[in-house]
Amino acid sequence: MDHKKAVEEAFADLAPRYEKVVDSELRLIWGWTYKEFVDQLLEMTHIDEQDTILDIATGTGVIPLRLSGLYPNGARFVGLDITPVMLQHASRNILDHQQQQKIRLVCASAMNIPLQSDCFNQITCGLATHHMNVPQLIAEMYRVLKPGGRITIADVGAAPIWRFAPFKLFLHLVAFSYFLPKEGWARAWAESKAISNMYTMQEWETALQQAGFAGIRVKEMKSKHFWAPSPIALNACKSSAAEGTLCDHAN
Repeated sequence: MDHKKAVEEAFADLAPRYEKVVDSELRLIWGWTYKEFVDQLLEMTHIDEQDTILDIATGTGVIPLRLSGLYPNGARFVGLDITPVMLQHASRNILDHQQQQKIRLVCASAMNIPLQSDCFNQITCGLATHHMNVPQLIAEMYRVLKPGGRITIADVGAAPIWRFAPFKLFLHLVAFSYFLPKEGWARAWAESKAISNMYTMQEWETALQQAGFAGIRVKEMKSKHFWAPSPIALNACKSSAAEGTLCDHAN
């Protein structure tokens, strides 16, 4: 099965119960609620009142809705997701919170964002990069950010030992075997293939540097379970020495 197709099918099926399922999975793996995870991501995200913010893999719109509540006066948001069914649920949530004037939804791949360059002050992305081609993703992030714009990402982290082929194969099998009986073939395939897209802290720093980002800060978000690999959180910004633009408001 094509990975992109598997991700779309898996999350279309997951959409009606997304927040409940993710909450259950995060409690199991890291000992956190989904709200606690989002809280940590938002604590790392600096927004000015007139900013325009892109949330990648927005799902049911949790992150832009939370941010729109924190910054009610001027900030504007775009939620991008590849799964139409997810965005249907996001749209209902946005209407329920009466935020349709502040949050716009776009159905598209984050590897080919159908928006103009240099148009966002901030990009957020939570629990999604492991389903994407990371170099392609961050190249697109860099393109659509304004000079001085910032990114905040939080996702599953990898350990260096995961790069050894036997251990990597073992993880693929574990992920597939865990999700198959619980969530079905598409989710099992998507999560198994995602193992290859999980980066170590050093790999994230290198990839961001190669893409042109500056002010890079990468850290572990400590799991409450000793046996679970800690997720990784990062901030970086787009600067342009030629234009004299600095990475202000570094997180």
